[in-house]
Amino acid sequence: MNLNLTKILFLNLLMFSTLMTISSMNWLSMWMGLELNLFTIIPILNFKSSIYSMESTMKYFLIQAFASILLLIFLINKSLMFLFNNNMLIIIPFLIKLSFMPFHLWLPSMIEGLNWISCFMMLTWQKISPMIMISYLNFNKNLIFLIMLISMNSILGFNQNSIRKIMALSSINNSSWMLFAILMNENLWIYYFLIYSILNFLIINIFKKFNINYINQLKFFNLNFFFKMNLLMLIFSIMGLPPMMGFFMKWMLIKILIYNKMFLILIILINLTILNLFFYIKMTFFFLFNFNLLNKWFLQNKKNNFNLIFFINFFSMFFMYLFFY
Repeated sequence: MNLNLTKILFLNLLMFSTLMTISSMNWLSMWMGLELNLFTIIPILNFKSSIYSMESTMKYFLIQAFASILLLIFLINKSLMFLFNNNMLIIIPFLIKLSFMPFHLWLPSMIEGLNWISCFMMLTWQKISPMIMISYLNFNKNLIFLIMLISMNSILGFNQNSIRKIMALSSINNSSWMLFAILMNENLWIYYFLIYSILNFLIINIFKKFNINYINQLKFFNLNFFFKMNLLMLIFSIMGLPPMMGFFMKWMLIKILIYNKMFLILIILINLTILNLFFYIKMTFFFLFNFNLLNKWFLQNKKNNFNLIFFINFFSMFFMYLFFY
């Protein structure tokens, strides 16, 4: 992405709005930070303008504006202050912004029209402010645990062919893990979010470089052995399979749940996550169990040499253990 003064300005405003939200001392200032974040992300999503990106941006603006209006009403309306003490209504705008069930259908359809850089920002950076604001609330955790467990069962991804939609549905699942983490331990959430962001950056970088948008394109993925292993290990890592780095971020939360003797939630959590592994198993099928078709148009791409990212993926689990223990 070629940066000019306008893009740098909006990116700085985006970072400032998030910092303003998470560092504010009152809810009205947090709401202002969310609004500033909304108005700065809109031009960023349209850096490479197209009819699809404009449609997705309009969807995103309407959904986020509706959630912001709900949040402002619950904060200002004096007749709802008794409900605000229980935090049963004020959490709804945050669930909409984070696309938790039953408010999750807007994210896959919206993210389909964005470019890969915008997808990365939607799946990572835009989760920070609502997550932090939810951690400030004092509510009945049993209800939010039920909402998070329901959000993990993203059965809509079973018949998806678009990689963007698969990433979005997987993001809903990982958002549930993040919300569990931030409710149990905020430091644990920071580790989870950093690892999740790194994995998304690495795998989205590959899809962007080779212009891969659908699963069927992976059968034409004529690359050398090491690069295929690189992509395969990234997929296994974001699936959460041991001994990859993606398993480590889930293992930290599993250990906390065991220490708190929340065994029923842990069993349901793991079982629902196993269902979501089917999303990524479909992605690995085409370039592992099918013969690749040789195409002249694909040979025009750049050569893919053995690079440092492969070593990062291969030894990531061991590095993380040495760093955190």
